[in-house]
Amino acid sequence: MRRAGFGILGALAQGDLEPPASDDYPAADRWSWFAGLYADQTWGLVAAIPEFPRFAADQLASVCRATAAETATVEEWQAINALALAGRAAAHSPSLALAWTAVLDTCTDAYDHLAGKTFGGSEAVLGAVEAVLHQHPEPNAAAFVDGALTAWTRQLDSSVRRSA
Repeated sequence: MRRAGFGILGALAQGDLEPPASDDYPAADRWSWFAGLYADQTWGLVAAIPEFPRFAADQLASVCRATAAETATVEEWQAINALALAGRAAAHSPSLALAWTAVLDTCTDAYDHLAGKTFGGSEAVLGAVEAVLHQHPEPNAAAFVDGALTAWTRQLDSSVRRSA
């Protein structure tokens, strides 16, 4: 079901629409999807927020994939955290500041995951959606959000096929 703009954000925040990469799913699938949330050239923040630097998205995606593979280190996430703090401090638009805040939320989730704690991920998802909504008119923003939701569905389908 397609939902437009801030309606999507509200539906996710209120639990009416299941957020992608919720903690009901395996961490590896979630971290793989988070890599795309930032770096996918069609639906990721690097595509939706033109000012979001490609090099940062690529670095973040790489560390997300390493986290999925259980090879990431705290030091890698600390480097991403430092980059995100600097990026948010220098952000010249609300959408870019929100994108960097989503990265910081992902860093918090990574620290929890690496410490063996559960992590949610919903703050990062909501922050990314809000960043896109601040950057684009609702119909255009909805296309990015739909892309993210579709990618999550594909991620789950592929995970089910691998385990079968």
